Amino acid sequence: MSCKKIGFITGLGILVFAFMVTGSMAANRDFDKADTIRIGSLGPVLLVPGIGIHNAAKMAVEEINAAGGIHGKKVELFIGDTEGKPEKGITALKKLVLEDKVDVLVGCYSSGVALALQPYLPRYKIVYIATGTASIALTNNVKKNYKKYKYFFRDMINSDIRQQKWAAKFLKEFVNGQLGYTKFAILAENTKWVHKYAPNLRKDLEDAGLKVTFYEMFDIDIKDFSPTFVKIKSTGAQWIGQIVSHAASIPLVKAWQDTKAAPMGLCNVASMDSKFWEMTGGKCLGEITYNFIARAPLTDKTIPMWDKYVKKYGTNPVYTTGFTYDSVYMLTEIIKQKKSLKSDDIINGLENISYYGVLHPQIGFDKKSHDLLKGRYVMPMVQWQAGAKQVVVWPDKFKTGNYVSPTWWKK
Repeated sequence: MSCKKIGFITGLGILVFAFMVTGSMAANRDFDKADTIRIGSLGPVLLVPGIGIHNAAKMAVEEINAAGGIHGKKVELFIGDTEGKPEKGITALKKLVLEDKVDVLVGCYSSGVALALQPYLPRYKIVYIATGTASIALTNNVKKNYKKYKYFFRDMINSDIRQQKWAAKFLKEFVNGQLGYTKFAILAENTKWVHKYAPNLRKDLEDAGLKVTFYEMFDIDIKDFSPTFVKIKSTGAQWIGQIVSHAASIPLVKAWQDTKAAPMGLCNVASMDSKFWEMTGGKCLGEITYNFIARAPLTDKTIPMWDKYVKKYGTNPVYTTGFTYDSVYMLTEIIKQKKSLKSDDIINGLENISYYGVLHPQIGFDKKSHDLLKGRYVMPMVQWQAGAKQVVVWPDKFKTGNYVSPTWWKK
């Protein structure tokens, strides 16, 4: 082998080694020597869920610093823009870790983005709490290979089991049990997070003796939903369960009201946003979607946090907001208790935490999968009512008003 080739290989090896050292040293700083504590917030800065992530992180950090920081050390926040795209998310994560040298990470909207980021966590040995991703594949990875993926936690409700089971509970207990409807349509977008959710929801309803008269998983590029709602009407469906996140929510809701189809309520991520009324010209009137935060007494911290957020940002919190706000506080509480920035110490703290947050009084994580513990969450069902009001109609303990049927609908 020539000296030239040997030199090239040796140089390449040095670069690889340097990269590995840089990556491993980006996190796990010595707490006593750190002047500040650095938190990285990941999310698309121009999309509503990402705005909710970054705003929540900013507000939590400001509050923590106003209260004295962490043992007198100021908390700094660094923003990473994922643009909702896997490749952009990887670039944003690398910048936060290698240039900004953050100690921990929070945020991320889109399971596809989070799945792309997950393999980089063991490379940099950095703890990350995802606050806007629902695919169960993420926490299954932790369960299957704990040693590799132990750095990943999710403070968010997974879609395949928990969101789906909650959806079935709402349809069976409220729509069937209280309203008396027995015929259902399921209208779901064809995306990864719904692939098990929609068919399992259908099975749960049919196992309960209810009829699913219409079932469709549609392409997210569809913009004209009028023919779909006409079909649904022809089946005699009494209730439409929509499952929508990435698809065209505005034309869907407009077509629903224009065709005067059956009442519609289940999950519409865009409809969680307080600006959705304006975006649809009020045609979301009567629609229901579950949310993960609402101006309701989920805990005694919820309403004060909600009101402060609205005053500060001029808009309501969205579903990513509460999870991110609680996650920043959990991370800083553990760092404070442990007086450590070592990932193993933070992981141990998260695995044993029971945190009283704005979303639940006992937030905690499963030690094997790092998913939220069973039952440590709530998903209030929120209806758009006259005057652009978002009203919690179920479950009863969190109600802020009664359900109102669409004006055109006769039972």
